Amino acid sequence: MSSIALTGHRPTKLDGYDRTTPFYRRLQEELLRIALRALHASKEILELHSGMALGADTVWAEAISMLKQRYPDRVRFVAHVPMPGQPDRWPAQARSHYRELLARADEIRTYGTEYTSEVMQARNIGMIDAAQTLIAVYDGSERGGTANAVRYARKIAKPIIVLHPNRFQQ
Repeated sequence: MSSIALTGHRPTKLDGYDRTTPFYRRLQEELLRIALRALHASKEILELHSGMALGADTVWAEAISMLKQRYPDRVRFVAHVPMPGQPDRWPAQARSHYRELLARADEIRTYGTEYTSEVMQARNIGMIDAAQTLIAVYDGSERGGTANAVRYARKIAKPIIVLHPNRFQQ
């Protein structure tokens, strides 16, 4: 089985909370291209992992859902949820969308019961360990969950495809 996980910034470091912008469309198109290349390079099932956070993770989960519709027997969607209440403080529309995406997952892995930085890091580690390749929608900053995830992936010599967010600006 081939597998890919994604780590990436939240909306405030990308193009905001409106997922319908050209930025997010271009990002999703690139994520689909990467996943399709992996799918067509092998006859195996492609397992795709999302951390299910707002921002890049959501765009990735949407791309995974599209691929599952098109290739139901070849794509497996694994949602890595830090804790059950992850979306509790999100806007209502984002919570609803999250639940829709989660319902499409083939498997849901949960890492804790309440928000802590350790639970968030455990989710990232679990997701990265489960994948052969990591996509990082990453601006190179030194701090934050995405930076921590990239550092961990480098430490264990996980192949990383870095997509700088500037690449998707107009």
